[in-house]
Amino acid sequence: MSGDTSDSSSYFDGREPNELIRAVVGKRPGTDGKIVHGLHFLDLESNKVFIKAMPPDAPSCSTAVAYGNHVYVIGGIRENDANFRGYDAVNDVLQLDLKDLEHGWRKTTSMLFPRAFPLVLAAEGKIYVFEHWGSESFGEVYDISGDIWEPLSPPPEDIDLSVPVLDSSRSRILVHCDASDTLYAYYYDRKSWVCLEQKFFYWSDSATIVDDLLYTLIYNYSCKFRSLEAYNLLNKKHLPVKWSSEFSVAPPLGSILYRLGNGKLILGWVNQFRKRFEYIRFNIWCNEQGEIHAAAEHKSAISVPYPEDISNIWLF
Repeated sequence: MSGDTSDSSSYFDGREPNELIRAVVGKRPGTDGKIVHGLHFLDLESNKVFIKAMPPDAPSCSTAVAYGNHVYVIGGIRENDANFRGYDAVNDVLQLDLKDLEHGWRKTTSMLFPRAFPLVLAAEGKIYVFEHWGSESFGEVYDISGDIWEPLSPPPEDIDLSVPVLDSSRSRILVHCDASDTLYAYYYDRKSWVCLEQKFFYWSDSATIVDDLLYTLIYNYSCKFRSLEAYNLLNKKHLPVKWSSEFSVAPPLGSILYRLGNGKLILGWVNQFRKRFEYIRFNIWCNEQGEIHAAAEHKSAISVPYPEDISNIWLF
């Protein structure tokens, strides 16, 4: 269960850089024909990739989340020829302490329900897991210090949700319903749901919050990147983002927004063909007239190459 942690021990040495992107990767099948999973860290200060091996029995289609000094790998699937789908979802939870790498990976308390590709985020000492692929339960929450899972109360309507977004300043999680375009907030301090807007049209698979503004990616009907959309969480208004500094690259569908702090964001994506992580770093601010402006720091994408044996990459 320990896994190989020797290749990055000197890198962490008790701390992590501020600009760090994490990814779960799938390596090409070895002699046994099975894909090996790995955990990668991209240091954007040096544009280097640091690799950590996953546990030997880490399941496919799992989701990783980081909280404090720990990384958790949650859910996934395992092959089962007796099942008509050929697999079963699992409720496994694996944990790695980045400040105690010699201890390696360990299994912690399993989820209440099996989940494949669960939607996961962490806040205030807890990990929130939402259904994604046909789980019989909407969601559940893990108390890290208490090492216990509890069911998460579902919203007032049955929803097919997009990737949830943490709004930590208001102790809530924002959830968008794909079917009805409804925007909900789950207040985790009082365990209650509130409908924020009945028709919230702008949402992508990635969003982040900076200074009371929710930013999402906007694509046109041809699935080409158009711009960012800002939503003021205080007065509930949609605001267009004006670019004062353009960039030449076209971020593909499925790109992810990362908040770095100090008004800086990263728009990043995986180039599967070239096996590299590419990103645009930009500054974003609101002027006195309430207009949102963004300025890219470079015109072309910065590339961070991956090893050649990588077959799939999932950012988190």
